[in-house]
Amino acid sequence: MGNSVCLSGYERQLSSVKTIIAETNSRIISDPPDPLFLNNTNFFVKSYLVIICSYLEAYLQDCAFEYAELLTRRIDSARAPKNFIYWRVLQDKFSPDNNDFGTIDLLVKKEDISEIISPNPHKTLKLFNRLGVNLMEVEGFRNHKSIVGSVVSKRNNIVHHNDQASDITMLDLLSYIDVFLIYIKEIDSRLF
Repeated sequence: MGNSVCLSGYERQLSSVKTIIAETNSRIISDPPDPLFLNNTNFFVKSYLVIICSYLEAYLQDCAFEYAELLTRRIDSARAPKNFIYWRVLQDKFSPDNNDFGTIDLLVKKEDISEIISPNPHKTLKLFNRLGVNLMEVEGFRNHKSIVGSVVSKRNNIVHHNDQASDITMLDLLSYIDVFLIYIKEIDSRLF
């Protein structure tokens, strides 16, 4: 299988943040430590956590939209009559007097996805279920959804409740990025 158009861009963005976090960590643990980084470690940790979760959410949105566009193109190319689709979807509720003979148009707008997307794995599952994709069949999703959920929950507590990130280190952030990279690559490989 191929990759989505957007995957490599998000891989680069997450890798760039990883480089920045590693540099920040080296300045904190250097001898002597850089006072700017040492005295503001919690600020940097919180900022980086928000950024990596934002990249995850943006990837999921772009990936879902790209997949929805792919599905729409496939359906459009079939030139399926609306009445046929209505009959098969509605079954007994379909009115045989329906005179809608045009072809079906199932256009998905980016807003349709952005309104329901979240990096929270439970919400991600729901969105991809709408797209006909069972992410629980994706090993990388299944194996990493609990850690991704935990990281997203920490991010939400920081953003919505101004919680501290005192239990998270720069090294934790680096490992979260590694998990996020596996997670998005596995989702992507299932779709494209």
